[in-house]
Amino acid sequence: MLLELMRPCFYSGLAALGIALSAPVSAQTLTSGDVAVLASYYEIRGSDCLALRAPRVAITQMPTLGKASILQTRGQSSNSGRCAYKSVPVAQVVYQADRPGSDTLSWEVKYQNKTIGTRRYSATVGVKPGP
Repeated sequence: MLLELMRPCFYSGLAALGIALSAPVSAQTLTSGDVAVLASYYEIRGSDCLALRAPRVAITQMPTLGKASILQTRGQSSNSGRCAYKSVPVAQVVYQADRPGSDTLSWEVKYQNKTIGTRRYSATVGVKPGP
């Protein structure tokens, strides 16, 4: 809740760029065979709400019990701020659960805005046996 209230203030404070992204999932439970989007990233220049290309996302630690990939697609910006619901290019981290157990993966996101730079994230996924 507090993060939701602070996020618009932080983004409006950026001089030439507004940025929005979903927070990566730190832990999630799936069943073997499931596919889940762990995180989505996009960039918007705040001064004129121009949708920029999706940030570059790269897997830095591959999972051992499943597969991870980066999907380039289109989506909508968040529902807050003056650039709400804008059509934007999106980069998504997608995980496919294969075998049961606890799996970890990491990735980095490179933004066009040098002020934001490169951010690193990771997630732990619990995978249950399928039916």
